[in-house]
Amino acid sequence: MKKLGLFSILFLLFAISLFGEKIPVQDGAGFDGEFYRLVAENFSADFWNQGYDAFRIQRIFPFCAIHYGFKFFHVATTHENLMKAMLGLHGLNLLLQIFLFSRISKILQWKPTTEILLFAAFFLNFFTLKNCGYEPFQSDAFAISLSLLSLYFYLKGMKWGNLGIALLGAITWPLITLQCIFLVAFDRPFSLEKEGRNLSGKWALLYSALAVLGIVALKMTGHGIVVTNLLMRDSNLAWTAASILFISAALWSVFRCMPRFRLNCGDFVKKCDWKFLTLSVFIWVAVKIFLKIHTNEEFFSSSSFFALQILLRPLKYPLISFVGHVAFYGILPILVAFTFRNFVKAFVNRSVGFALIFALLMVFALDSESRHLASLIPLLLLPLGEVLNSWELKKYQIFSLVGIQLLLSHFYLPINSENILSEMEAANWTGEAAQRYLMNFGAYMSLESYLLWLGISVLAILACYGILKIQSKRKMRFPDGGEQF
Repeated sequence: MKKLGLFSILFLLFAISLFGEKIPVQDGAGFDGEFYRLVAENFSADFWNQGYDAFRIQRIFPFCAIHYGFKFFHVATTHENLMKAMLGLHGLNLLLQIFLFSRISKILQWKPTTEILLFAAFFLNFFTLKNCGYEPFQSDAFAISLSLLSLYFYLKGMKWGNLGIALLGAITWPLITLQCIFLVAFDRPFSLEKEGRNLSGKWALLYSALAVLGIVALKMTGHGIVVTNLLMRDSNLAWTAASILFISAALWSVFRCMPRFRLNCGDFVKKCDWKFLTLSVFIWVAVKIFLKIHTNEEFFSSSSFFALQILLRPLKYPLISFVGHVAFYGILPILVAFTFRNFVKAFVNRSVGFALIFALLMVFALDSESRHLASLIPLLLLPLGEVLNSWELKKYQIFSLVGIQLLLSHFYLPINSENILSEMEAANWTGEAAQRYLMNFGAYMSLESYLLWLGISVLAILACYGILKIQSKRKMRFPDGGEQF
């Protein structure tokens, strides 16, 4: 009954989102969404004749599927019909996600309290309850489903199912292909050791050095100032210096929690499923070559620029990445932070593949554009569920945390206002109307939006801490003897 109640709440709020307001740009398609709507409309002509740019050609799967669905049933590809198709596809996608979540919960034997809390953290957030309906022409939600499928196949030992997901990931969200390879090809644990050198300081210094060198290199190029301003809007030297210090301290703390391990060449050979690795890499390369043939080089796309985004955007304001994650995902990053030492152990100790994925997680968690984490979010469920399963939470604590999650989702606040279209068309990204939408993506927060969400994040941390701290007079202990808080 409790599950049915949660499902009902999710469906109701999701329906409100789907049939609620839409982004006013491009007749409800939005900025990037306009490209994907054109894919759904003209794929068979554009792909084979003029091609697409190197970045977005890797994210076309849901939209080319709609295109051929319309062709098969002889449906006109009008804006209205395409919008209905996308909304219907999002509804089916949500059903698939709920089914997979339930199956994964059963496999991992989560307690009811763990399942409810993870369900709320995973589904009842801004992305699911607002963004999917507000800007439907996106691949993010389908990337999450593929990632969930990958995790499900992994837990069931269906490695060839993961090969199929890797293939689809290459044309939906390429990071999923890498996740599938890591999960299956390196599904053996590290050789752990009790003694070892602490590398936390070196990683912190490495990021600081790379960030400074990146800024200097950009400034020395002809377009350095323009690019730096694009990546770090409204930032200044003081904010940047403070951000470097905060990020360095955070990385130092993160790597202090890493368990000591060793992996020499012999271990690597033994711990790798070479058959799966060879086949999956071969298929991935074949797909990339095929896509390369249909890539139009006239459209600019730069992998190095994307890497610079991840490196430099966190320097805009101190801890803006964490603030952006709270705005986008609610209490999920807070739960990870509260359980971090045990979360890291549960993540890294599982296998070499999970350790590699953890490294990816750390890189993308730095990026303040929180939606880039989308495909990695399902994989957080496994270690976080393991930690939460060892907690003895009361019903009122669960309900309180779910309530905070719903408040943080801010799905109930309208985005569209009188001036939003004019501000977006004029590229006035820091305008009050435009910020009602753009502040949700971290990287585009104005100073006012950042300070607002920084305050909300601090209050949410304090509230969650107070709720979780109210345990019967004793601390929460874990099987390895560690304590939280």
